[in-house]
Amino acid sequence: MPRKASGKREQQRLRQKRYRASLVAKREPEVAELDTAVAAAVARLVVALEDKTVATGAKSVLDKTMIDAVDHLKTLGYSGRSAGKLLYRRLTWLKESYRNPSATNLQKRGCYL
Repeated sequence: MPRKASGKREQQRLRQKRYRASLVAKREPEVAELDTAVAAAVARLVVALEDKTVATGAKSVLDKTMIDAVDHLKTLGYSGRSAGKLLYRRLTWLKESYRNPSATNLQKRGCYL
């Protein structure tokens, strides 16, 4: 059950409301939906691998997973272009965070200066 608004953080609440409204207007998913879509895509990929209905090469498996995640988000009504960009950005962040836990925020975004 949500808490009753106290009014102390009204500006933050309004900013978050505008942010979510802009996401809806752009049909852009939040990170939670991206994570869920990737998890669902990986689960479907595991089933396809067990049924031997998908190529077993690493690149083709990864490509299939990402395409499936974006397609899943499109079926939920999100923009495929926005979902693809966010998914790529999220995966870059996760990859760089894993590779170098002490990386700066720019490095985690794939920017090396």
